[in-house]
Amino acid sequence: MPMLMVPPALRARIGADGSEGLVEMFSLYQQFATDRYEHRLTQEVAMVRIELERGLAGIRVDMERMQTTVVRWTVLLWFGQFAAIVGVLQYMTR
Repeated sequence: MPMLMVPPALRARIGADGSEGLVEMFSLYQQFATDRYEHRLTQEVAMVRIELERGLAGIRVDMERMQTTVVRWTVLLWFGQFAAIVGVLQYMTR
């Protein structure tokens, strides 16, 4: 953190005690603002993480449903191919 300096003209006008009080006031406000910013940033990052997790959970559910549908259709097509092959083989053996 940079050292706060009171300009000499202002120091002469408000005195040494006033200058030190001014520097302390600005230092405390800077610390307060920094803490507030960090707290708000932490809250926002947490909210983004929660939203991302919910979105990923939704994608996982959709993929699970899609996978179930794909397996169903695959099994149905296998049975269809098997039946077609059996039919062709029976026709050829007559």
